[in-house]
Amino acid sequence: MKSEHDYYEPNGLKHSAVDTSMETTDNSAGGLRQGLWQLLAIFLLAGNLGLAEEMPLDPSQPDAQPPFDIAPGLFDAAQPRTLGLATVPGIHTIVYRAAEDTPKFCHHPNLVIFRDRLFCMWSNGLVDEDAPGQRVLYSSSDDGVRWTTPQVLNLDPEGTKICVASGFHVADPHLVAYYTMTGGENFHPETCLMVRTSTDGQVWSSPQRIASGFFIEGPHQLPGGRLVLAGEYVGEARVTQRMRFLYSDAMNRSSAWHPADIEPPELHRFGYTEPSLYLRADGVLVATLRSQQGFLHACTSEDRGQTWAAAQQTEFPDSTARTAAGNFPGGGVYLINNPLTTPFDRSLLTIALSRDGRLFHRAFLVRGEPTKRRFDGKYKLDGWQYPHACVWKDALFIAYSINKEDLGVTRISLDDLPL
Repeated sequence: MKSEHDYYEPNGLKHSAVDTSMETTDNSAGGLRQGLWQLLAIFLLAGNLGLAEEMPLDPSQPDAQPPFDIAPGLFDAAQPRTLGLATVPGIHTIVYRAAEDTPKFCHHPNLVIFRDRLFCMWSNGLVDEDAPGQRVLYSSSDDGVRWTTPQVLNLDPEGTKICVASGFHVADPHLVAYYTMTGGENFHPETCLMVRTSTDGQVWSSPQRIASGFFIEGPHQLPGGRLVLAGEYVGEARVTQRMRFLYSDAMNRSSAWHPADIEPPELHRFGYTEPSLYLRADGVLVATLRSQQGFLHACTSEDRGQTWAAAQQTEFPDSTARTAAGNFPGGGVYLINNPLTTPFDRSLLTIALSRDGRLFHRAFLVRGEPTKRRFDGKYKLDGWQYPHACVWKDALFIAYSINKEDLGVTRISLDDLPL
């Protein structure tokens, strides 16, 4: 006697499993053998269906389940102008607009909430991307729509080094601002992370060196207070490594950073990795990773950022760009990126949502209007790119560069982002 029932893999694929009952009699040796074989078949089938919990997958193995997945049909590649997504309602604001008489490069935005104001920092260069003389600007807003005149957070007074915006965090009563200072090129051996602090968001301490590396995103704070930083190795370390993770439990967040252990990646898959972090519902820390394969990669930590498993490819499409991942305060995860598989096509900026951080089942278009740069420059690209986000006042705020020359922020009500 046979009956069929359906089950679903994490990627949403549907299968039918067959339950077979034994039709044997106690005095039938042949029937007994048949029953034993049927039991063995059921056991093997259960293992294939993922019902045997005694043998969990080894995350270091290449055939292990990736850290996250997308629902079937989430992005429709047959509709390249929208990917089949509806546009989420949002209020769009320009924080910085390049002009003939101003610096014409903007990139690497980062947001934070401090003293009930939204702060944004970004890299700002004369014409080209990451060229000597590049500085870091910042602005703030009490509503996320009206912004103060940008101020200089840091620059190299000699004009020979490059400053790159690397994010904030709040260690009350201080606002801590990070920036990367390069040795003249991004992966120069002297490239390092610097920090300045302020109690009012206006007057800043002297710069202090934190660690070697190239970073474009501030620390992710875990429950309990631990901070985890994610960026890139520089210098000779890039011969064998790419992504670099640091963690700190110190009250003084400008010191006591420890390097995390990570499995060496397959180097051909990565140039920049530009990690962004979120927590899954099961407590596992996930780093989304830019790759050169047309799909996001990811790695995980089960000990709060001290050690990391090998990076794995996911089925989440990406155009070789920075992502912005994070957690909603009430539960759930967002992942913002450019989900086109053509390298460096950043014409669409989308947000994908997940209840548990494993399966992203819903997505919306954030920006997709045609856009064209007004000023040419080295490495400049058209599009809505390099997002960073945070939740404030019942809304998600997303900062992004526009054509690598303007800086925009979009406000989206949380009510318009149903999980």
